[in-house]
Amino acid sequence: MIKNNEIKITTLDDNTSQGYGVRGEHGFSVLVQTKDMNLLVDTGAAADTVVHNAVVKGIPLNEIDAIILSHGHWDHTGGLETVLSAVGRPIPVYAHPAIWDKKGTSEDFKGFAYAGIQFSREHLELHGAQFVMNTKPTWLTEDIVITGEEEMTTDFENIDANLAVKQDDGSVIPDPMLDDQSLILKTEKGLVIVLGCAHRGVINIIRYAMKLTGEDRIYMVIGGTHLAPASSTQLVKTIESLKELKVANLGVSHCTGQRQAAVLLGEFGDGFFYNNAGNTIIV
Repeated sequence: MIKNNEIKITTLDDNTSQGYGVRGEHGFSVLVQTKDMNLLVDTGAAADTVVHNAVVKGIPLNEIDAIILSHGHWDHTGGLETVLSAVGRPIPVYAHPAIWDKKGTSEDFKGFAYAGIQFSREHLELHGAQFVMNTKPTWLTEDIVITGEEEMTTDFENIDANLAVKQDDGSVIPDPMLDDQSLILKTEKGLVIVLGCAHRGVINIIRYAMKLTGEDRIYMVIGGTHLAPASSTQLVKTIESLKELKVANLGVSHCTGQRQAAVLLGEFGDGFFYNNAGNTIIV
C-alpha cells in the first residue's frame, strides 16, 4: 500500500544486483509507485529479467498503469514483450517516435552494429502495447511528467560519437538521441528525477526538469548517468554542476561506470548510493 504523498522506487534491472535471487545484467528497469500511478520505466535487456525480479520482489506487474521507454536501445527494451504478457491487458507505452529508428553503433560511420529494439511495433501492439508517441513533455498527473526531448544547454555534455542511425538507403549518420527522455516527479522535498541512460547529459536533464516544473530543489536523481564513457573533464564538470544544483541524493545505475561511481561516492558521501537491481527506496 502506497501512502499519501509517498513514492516507492524499486529497481528491477541493473548491471549489478542485491538480494537473494535477484538477477543483474547489462540493462535497466525501475518501477515507480505513487498514490496515483504505478509506472515502469524501461524493461531491461533480456526477455525475462524484469519479470523474474518482479516475482522475487513480490511485485505484481499486472498492477502497473503504464510503461515509459527512456529510449530505443536494446538494453532498455529487451524485456518489453515479456512484460506486456505479464501485464495481460492493453497498456499505454509512452515513447518518442525515434525509438523506431535503426539505432546502433559505428566507428567513423563506416560499419554498423544494430543496437535498437528487437521487436516491430505491430508485434508489440498484438501483445497489448498502446503506444503514445510524443516529442513534447507529457504530464501524467499534475506532479508527474515525462520530459520528451531534452534540451542540451551545457557546453561539456555531448552525444557519444559512436552512436549511429542507419538510413533506409544504407547510409549511417550520427544519432542525436532525440528519443532520450526521463521521468520527473514533483514532491514536497523537491524533484525526483528518474533517468534511463541520460544520453543527452545528466546536467542537461536536471536543468530541463527544473525548467519544466518551476522547481529548483533536486531531492533525488536516480538511474543511469552515462558517465562511463565521459572524459575526465566532463566528469569533473558534472560533479561541480551537481554540487551547484544542490542535488541532495544521487543513486547511480547501469551506464555510470564503476570508476566514475567510486569518484561520485567520494564526492557526495552519504548523499550517494549504488542503485542496484533489487534496491527499494521510499521517498
